[in-house]
Amino acid sequence: MVKAFLCRSLSLVLLLVFFSGSSAAYAQTVGPVDPVDLRIMTFNIWMGGELVDFDQVVEAIKAADADIVGLQEAIGNTRRLADALGWSYASERMQIISRFPLIDPPDGNGLYIFAQIKPGAVVALANAHLPSDPYGPYAVRDGAALAEVLELEQATRLPMIAPHLPKFMALTQASIPVLLTGDFNAPSHRDWTTAMIGTRTGLDYTVEWPVSTAVEAAGFVDTYRAAHPNPAKRPGITWTYGYPYPRLKPDEVIDRIDFVFAAGAVEVLKSQIVGETGTPDADIGISPYPSDHRGVVSTLRVTPGSPPYFVAAQSRLVRVGEPIVVRYHAPMGEGSDRIVLVAGDGDAINDALMWLPPYEASFFGSVTFGSTLLAPGEYEVALIGVDDTEIARHSFWIIAPTHSLQSVRTKPPTKLGKLSLSPGRIHPLIVGIGSPSIAPAIPISPTAISVIYTPRQRLLAMQPLIVVCWVKQCYRSVSMKCVFCSTMVFLSWLQPPLL
Repeated sequence: MVKAFLCRSLSLVLLLVFFSGSSAAYAQTVGPVDPVDLRIMTFNIWMGGELVDFDQVVEAIKAADADIVGLQEAIGNTRRLADALGWSYASERMQIISRFPLIDPPDGNGLYIFAQIKPGAVVALANAHLPSDPYGPYAVRDGAALAEVLELEQATRLPMIAPHLPKFMALTQASIPVLLTGDFNAPSHRDWTTAMIGTRTGLDYTVEWPVSTAVEAAGFVDTYRAAHPNPAKRPGITWTYGYPYPRLKPDEVIDRIDFVFAAGAVEVLKSQIVGETGTPDADIGISPYPSDHRGVVSTLRVTPGSPPYFVAAQSRLVRVGEPIVVRYHAPMGEGSDRIVLVAGDGDAINDALMWLPPYEASFFGSVTFGSTLLAPGEYEVALIGVDDTEIARHSFWIIAPTHSLQSVRTKPPTKLGKLSLSPGRIHPLIVGIGSPSIAPAIPISPTAISVIYTPRQRLLAMQPLIVVCWVKQCYRSVSMKCVFCSTMVFLSWLQPPLL
């Protein structure tokens, strides 16, 4: 048994940022929480899980006996996968599925969500997919010097994760464990040691890989390497034994680039590889195997923490007629606090459309509003405390029952205003969205729109707005759906690092 209890000091500034908007003096918690054993899995399911057999993706997760899965390349199939497993909770935005309720807190901003292990006791979940190209181990294989490889990593992948690490540190300092899954497209410095030089193709010298070094410096433990500290005995390769197995390029290099990291009050009990039956280190064998990446599932003994005050719509997108489920952590409960629904940016006191108290003096729980009489558009829920003080606020959208967004396809390169889009390069891209279709048409094959968000994440509002995307060369046409609601079809090769 490997113990990895983590404790990181943090400046008061970070704590103030984390708890801004909360009335800490009135904090209500559930008291001491017993540790719980969770099986956390990371799984790049390879272009929606449909290139081999989607049902085998389901079987792999079942065989892993996972409780929470961070997906990569889910390509609109996040909810579909949860449904196939019989799980009630899925976050398309984060590409996370769970047996436990998922809460999108107001200050999560697509960086993390909470899994509610019991009312008032949560763990934070983050999920990453860092850029794949140019790939560091290929540079080593092709003769690049160490300085070139480090420069590549510092320019390509490190900027996608490093700015977010202080937020994770603030969560752990607030006694909320953080579980970070992902396809990091970068190896671990713990695997590229002097003892490992020459043990496999392309491992020619030691490398302090910047991403894994930075993540561990932020207080995270690499759960697989904690359970298997000797990389010579258990390399734990996750990419790749085939695309699909056993198809492999002659000069391919293999490595461990898929991770389950944990920070906070976490004890690592076990970590296993889910892979092709009979291949090295595959603790849980699946045949035929559905992905080019192997999964990692770690058994962790986690002590959940109490979240700050929040109010959060369970779904960012609600169709007219569907219930609006709102989860909350309230300071005082019934008689003092209330949950108020307003139109977007409305004043919670003067513009309230409806409100409900926390149920039966509960400080943690959920309330349900109706949407039948509400017009499509942006709405917000606000948590109001004593003296009409607004404590927290959260946005969501109501759309018509028949609302959908259409896919668009043209051939690149294409010019949009002053912006020229060319395959093989990553570009910031501005797209106009209206209802119900995208305009103007954007090149998708062989380029791909990979992530869509707006300032303040106001995606899919009913009127035209600005959406920021990235495009990158793609090898095939693959349909994908909206990261929020799964109704918009588009394509992806490079998905968001952390949205």
